[in-house]
Amino acid sequence: MSNAVPVITIQCDWNDVVKLPKEEGWISSKYYNESSVHDKFRTSVNSADGKIKIDFPDSYQYISHSNLNLVIKHVPSGLKVAFIAPTKAHKVHDKAVLSVNTAENALAVSSCEGDKLLVWDSRTSEVQLDLKGHGGPVYKCKFFPSGIVIISAGADGSCRIWSAESGINPVTLKGHKMSIADISIIEKGRNIISVSKDGSAKLWDVGESRCLDNILEGHGPINCCAIATTKDVVQVENEREVGTSNKLLVVGCESGEVICTHVAKREELFRKQVDSPCNACIVVGNNIIVGCSDGKIIQLNLANGTETRRWCESANPVLSTITLPNQMFAVGRQDGTCTIISLQEAHKSIRVQLTGSDCDGIRDISFNGKWILTACRDSFIRKYDFNQIVVHYK
Repeated sequence: MSNAVPVITIQCDWNDVVKLPKEEGWISSKYYNESSVHDKFRTSVNSADGKIKIDFPDSYQYISHSNLNLVIKHVPSGLKVAFIAPTKAHKVHDKAVLSVNTAENALAVSSCEGDKLLVWDSRTSEVQLDLKGHGGPVYKCKFFPSGIVIISAGADGSCRIWSAESGINPVTLKGHKMSIADISIIEKGRNIISVSKDGSAKLWDVGESRCLDNILEGHGPINCCAIATTKDVVQVENEREVGTSNKLLVVGCESGEVICTHVAKREELFRKQVDSPCNACIVVGNNIIVGCSDGKIIQLNLANGTETRRWCESANPVLSTITLPNQMFAVGRQDGTCTIISLQEAHKSIRVQLTGSDCDGIRDISFNGKWILTACRDSFIRKYDFNQIVVHYK
């Protein structure tokens, strides 16, 4: 099933435009593989109450707006779109941001093309730690569930464990022959899985700093991974392997293969071939969501890999995805769009766009239960209030 709705984009600083009268901004609509239709919106003063009024062309219906929120309807398609401006744009890096993650305690960790790995306060932008040790760019960094331990991985083929309080690096996991593209933490983090351009997915014992096993190998470069839970529970004999008895590993490959494996069994459950490289994958309920280089988003059944839906809304490469509550997920693309999509049928004609990027790619997305952070090629990390988003799906 394919959803034939257009992508609606708006001037990145629309929230500044609508603060003043007699201003003008652009808005456009684009169906998949068709030319964009560009329009203008203008502001004026409502004579009745003296408030700013936004006038759209006939193809758009104005619904509402506030300081951070503009809601319109694209009349020809019936698509309702809410544009959300960032609450704050953090400037903690000087170069393009590669990865970002935030803990519930408001600490954030992020990396950039300048080979910087920083721990900082997502409320104040104050940098607290500059973590040094990787020999090259860090492609992925994450907090453990505790919020006080960090794992990072990247071009040097190693995973490093850090204290988010002291910056100490007590554990380094070495074994990959090429760069690490993604990492997944199993439960509390005694074990983690890393996937690499060398074609392997390794299961690590963090406490003993060693590789327990290759869950996958020989599949060509792996770009992304995600962990899912299954009802197929098996007994694990190795006491150093914790929490894997009911876990599935989903990986997306440069070849376009999506592979699902039972971690404890070391048994491949299925593989699915899609049309282009898989750049990002997540698990939403009983579904795998795969973001591809050709712009397609593909939904697979977690039980057997059957394709159940695909979104062909943009041909722009997907760079990042993240799972959100209530069967929602976010997709960041190379053109700077960041879209919230719901799997619920009742919300199929609703999109939320996180704005602020001026056509610079969204490399990573993080969610800590309250805030969404986006890592952008323009070196900014933008912070969005989830309450501004979820209200449109009620």
